Amino acid sequence: MPHLLDNYITRRQAFRAGATSVAGYWLSPLLNAQAAKPAERTKPRNSARFVIFLMLDGGQSHLDTWDLKEGKWTPPNFDVREVQPGVKWPMGLYPKLSRQLHRTAIVRSLEAWDSVHGRAQYYVQSAHSLNPSLHKEIPSVGSVVAMEWQQRRKPSDSLPSYVALNVVGNQSGLLKSGFLPALYSPFHIQTETDLNAYVVDDEQEKRDFQRRWALLKDFDARLRNDPSLQAKAFRDYNDHYESAVKLLADPRTAPLFQLSMEEKTRYGTSSFGDACLIARNLVEADSGTHFIFVLHDGWDHHQRIYEDRNIYHQSRELDPALSSLLEDLGTRKRANGSTLLDETLIVTMGEFGRTPGNITEGLKGRDHYQYAFTGLFAGGGVKGGQIIGKTSDDGGKVVDSGWGVKRSIYMEDIATTIYSAMGIDWRKTVKGTPSGRDFYYIEPFASQKMIVSREIEPLFG
Repeated sequence: MPHLLDNYITRRQAFRAGATSVAGYWLSPLLNAQAAKPAERTKPRNSARFVIFLMLDGGQSHLDTWDLKEGKWTPPNFDVREVQPGVKWPMGLYPKLSRQLHRTAIVRSLEAWDSVHGRAQYYVQSAHSLNPSLHKEIPSVGSVVAMEWQQRRKPSDSLPSYVALNVVGNQSGLLKSGFLPALYSPFHIQTETDLNAYVVDDEQEKRDFQRRWALLKDFDARLRNDPSLQAKAFRDYNDHYESAVKLLADPRTAPLFQLSMEEKTRYGTSSFGDACLIARNLVEADSGTHFIFVLHDGWDHHQRIYEDRNIYHQSRELDPALSSLLEDLGTRKRANGSTLLDETLIVTMGEFGRTPGNITEGLKGRDHYQYAFTGLFAGGGVKGGQIIGKTSDDGGKVVDSGWGVKRSIYMEDIATTIYSAMGIDWRKTVKGTPSGRDFYYIEPFASQKMIVSREIEPLFG
């Protein structure tokens, strides 16, 4: 019997009870945070000013990493140790992260709605199921945060509200702002390219750039000032141009992308490590960026998971980058004495887990698995040193959700937690979308059932 507070009826049953129609995606008017109305009063936690979301693209094997289950499959060089009572840890994979566990909360009761990469990755970015009729309309969680924080931007803020790093190869792609203005789309940075491309140091180059920019603005002034729906696409491009110009013109930009070899080495000498370094710099700069999405790909280990090029390689990149990020944010302080980690919520997870038990015969890997996986949370008011939730002995089923609710934790709950920590009312809805269907910040109709999404309260002690 489902718990009535958390499971009502299936999505299919809801559609049987009442028909719902949606229109195709066309152009839409500009919307702002004031157009979003809460369904009822809530009290967001408001414990963070920044979010860094580290996406382990492909699906990390939870039972080989942060919810370790020893078996005949476990390689001896995992060097499994009990780091705290009842908590086994693969020191051979994450030696540095083991020293940062006092700053983290590990949630072992996550569950996904889907086990297909594209749909599951879309769900992680948007907290909404992939609906072909609406997928161009739905904004990402980062875009919603960017919209909500737009009214809090300082006059001196020049950096984009939402920055994404290294989102390449992701099957769902990088979700944009949907029906929201392009101002709230992610500003994407690929760290493997020359980061100096984001910096204009030469004074003559600066003057030439500003002259060409002024000429372009004069040339297309009519289109930029056209309020019609037909001109929305042009205005969206212009929003991106304006963001880029502010970024290039601000003298505070250059240090963000000038990474020393010493720091690059400490973060693991990888594109993911560089992205985490830039994420740290964006938080420390406090110049307008409040949501940062970093992708670490290569976790889809269907074959030969225990070969050096697979789980060992990915862990060698993740361990120094994540542990250094936690250490730096946890030790660097603002003028008021608070640390950067105090005001930054870090979420690290994949789109689902991997099949439990022994590895597959022949391919010697692990396949997609949606019924249990693990996430790591830190900062923004999160109480460190915690393990929340429990899975069965083989890691195949959540046996204790760990948060007083009789179901697993889903992406809707994680998004609710992000919104709450950022001081955003997660029960808001937006009317007047292109489809005519109200946009819910947190959709009450999940992929398979109707749930009451809620903040993961135990994270905060």
